[in-house]
Amino acid sequence: MRKIIFFFSIVIFSNIGALIAQNDFKKHDKWITHYPSNVDLPFSKSELKKLEEAYGQNLNDQILDRPIRVKDIKDILRNRVNIYQENIKDLSTIPLLSNIPTFDIYNHKLNRPVFNRNNFNPLLYNFNFFLKTKQIYRVDNTNFLVVIKPRELK
Repeated sequence: MRKIIFFFSIVIFSNIGALIAQNDFKKHDKWITHYPSNVDLPFSKSELKKLEEAYGQNLNDQILDRPIRVKDIKDILRNRVNIYQENIKDLSTIPLLSNIPTFDIYNHKLNRPVFNRNNFNPLLYNFNFFLKTKQIYRVDNTNFLVVIKPRELK
């Protein structure tokens, strides 16, 4: 009788351990970034120009020689930053773009760029691209909004 109880207790406890291990694996799965298929395409000329403006001489070391960073940057430029014009009259509660410091770690000669919707370079600003929530900033004295979507995780 003791052998049967011992055998069943081993079976039960080993199954509980397997369930716990599976739950831990699912938690780690939330760290994996889902990239849309357009990140597999090469950089466009305008994207390379934005990268050169932000990273200068350090472009190869900091981005181009690091495949995961290349994917992250492509995702940011192609999928996660949107600019649109809002028709709401009172946008005063939305933080201003001018309150975001410039990202001048690699390009010390960088001045605050003049906003141009058609060639806005989000890499010139010190945005936190890894927040899990959407970020919205208003371009000063306009009704344009810069929206940064969070990364898509699996």
